[in-house]
Amino acid sequence: MRYRESKEHSGELLRLALPLMARQVAGLHPVSYALWYEHVAGINPPLSKVLEERLESSRPLDEEEVYRLHARHIAARDVELLQGLHQRLNQLLEETAKTVEMAGTNSAQFGEDLSAKRVQLRSVASIESVRSVVDEMIRETARMQRAVLEASDKLEARAREVQWLTEQLERAQTEALQDPLTGLLNRRGFERTILEQDGTDLSGAALLVADLDHFKRINDVHGHLLGDRVLQAIARTFQQNVKSSGILARLGGEEFAILLPNTSLGDARALAESLRFAVSMCKIHGRDGRTFVGMVTISLGVAAANAGESLEQLIHRADAAMYQAKGAGRNRVLIAARSNMHEVASGGHGSPGSLRGPGGSGGPETPEASEASEAPEVAEIRAGDSAVAPTCASSQSNTRS
Repeated sequence: MRYRESKEHSGELLRLALPLMARQVAGLHPVSYALWYEHVAGINPPLSKVLEERLESSRPLDEEEVYRLHARHIAARDVELLQGLHQRLNQLLEETAKTVEMAGTNSAQFGEDLSAKRVQLRSVASIESVRSVVDEMIRETARMQRAVLEASDKLEARAREVQWLTEQLERAQTEALQDPLTGLLNRRGFERTILEQDGTDLSGAALLVADLDHFKRINDVHGHLLGDRVLQAIARTFQQNVKSSGILARLGGEEFAILLPNTSLGDARALAESLRFAVSMCKIHGRDGRTFVGMVTISLGVAAANAGESLEQLIHRADAAMYQAKGAGRNRVLIAARSNMHEVASGGHGSPGSLRGPGGSGGPETPEASEASEAPEVAEIRAGDSAVAPTCASSQSNTRS
């Protein structure tokens, strides 16, 4: 949906939305803001009904509820808008075809009339009869000119509307399938892209599911603004270190997924370890740009698609492996086997948290020698800065195209 409120009006809506957002457990991020913005703007009655009931019951929304409401009342609405635009475009094409058909019919009729007048001219005996035939021909020609002009105007108007609809379709499709914070695909976009590229056959593919460790602690201690920037930096790190054929998505919250078509389990493992190491090199600094605040880590689950396995089943196995990695101490990679899961090349042993301050134990370890790559450059994220370094680290991995 494209918001059309003026700068002054949207500023007033911001003033109204922020206190409502602050009363919730969920973070002050774009997804949450979209809910409360549409509520105070009065442009989404079904959503407002749900939010008003929650406000009356004094039960604050958590992260999962915010994303669920966004998917149901905003993302789903945008999908309906997309379908409506498709229907209108099809309707325009049908109307255009009818206009062209009618113009052809008028043209054929005009030709028949001219032929008939030609026959009449051969048999007329007086000048008056000739004039009468000519007058009829003039009238028929004028009628044909009007019909052609009308058809031309209709076609021109429909061409303009088709162009506008095409632009709206592209915008709506992008918004419906893309995560607004990171620019990656959202879950719906992830599933649709895989279906369009690979269909339901995932043979030979591998899936990585990654989740930031103790992300709630980062938000609670340093604020949701910094948390959002961490998510953006992680997304850029993934983009710079994954093959162009890989399909990246933010599934929700702090969870990411990467589908790797035609990738062996060994190569997927190597990439997962490379990404884990690159993220572990990410440093967070305070507002002054000098005070070291901590570091970020991720836990990853890796699964190779089994024959006949659905995407949902594959995600479930990789997701389970990722949660086992968290349970085993975080900052590590676990591979989901067909019947069990085993740990590989984990880092940060003995480190309980994802945000480690200076002098903390369990610093990031280099991947196994067989999988190691050049030491990445360390990027910085500064609390309160308006800009974030493009990546946490670039692994220079041989898995990058």
